[in-house]
Amino acid sequence: MMLTVIGCSFHNTAVAVREHLAFDGPMLARALDALNVRYGCEAVILGTCNRVELYLARPEGAFLPDADLIAEFLSEYHRLPALEIRPHLYEARDGEAVRHLFRVAASLDSLIVGEAQIAGQVKGAYELAHEWATAGPLLHALFQQAHRVAKRVRTETGIARGRVSVSSAAVDYVRQVFDHFGDKTVLVIGAGKMGELTLRHLKELRPRRILVTNRSPEKAAAAASPCRGSGWTTPWRGPTSS
Repeated sequence: MMLTVIGCSFHNTAVAVREHLAFDGPMLARALDALNVRYGCEAVILGTCNRVELYLARPEGAFLPDADLIAEFLSEYHRLPALEIRPHLYEARDGEAVRHLFRVAASLDSLIVGEAQIAGQVKGAYELAHEWATAGPLLHALFQQAHRVAKRVRTETGIARGRVSVSSAAVDYVRQVFDHFGDKTVLVIGAGKMGELTLRHLKELRPRRILVTNRSPEKAAAAASPCRGSGWTTPWRGPTSS
């Protein structure tokens, strides 16, 4: 088969750019369908807090888009000039693409090595592509094997010992800075999955007050509720001088 992965990650791309290139909700489904139709290939789009990657596959000898074409594709969806996107994109083909996915799924290529959430995110990306019929027999075999590799790495090595995630690492760090949290107010910015994970770890510290801010006040309140915190939203006006 012919296989390629094209994307960007925390290794070479600032978080603001990664957020701009992220696919979510209906946009993700449309993008999968467009890749499948436009290039006649199988497609899976993996999006996490630290990466955006497109996995494309076709039978041997057929055409697959390169990073230049994918930069143009991303430009159409995210309204960012292709010339600004292209320098952030890396590309791996065939065996190197397989090796890359296995490393990603096993959390060997994560910001926090051993991060527990990544295997589920890889599985979720594949399942969505399967649901939309853009993952065929080639990517089906690849992602099923990636799942088995990730499971084996976690069970046969010490990579999963302790709490390994960006959120848990952040909470462990502040635990070293402060002796107690009974007089502390903690602000969590964002009510997405990472924010929810952070709140679970923060709850163990029993701070005096927990605040969650988000563009949606409803999401902020829902995320804060299990920790008896408060959700709120406010427009960002940038730094001010005193």
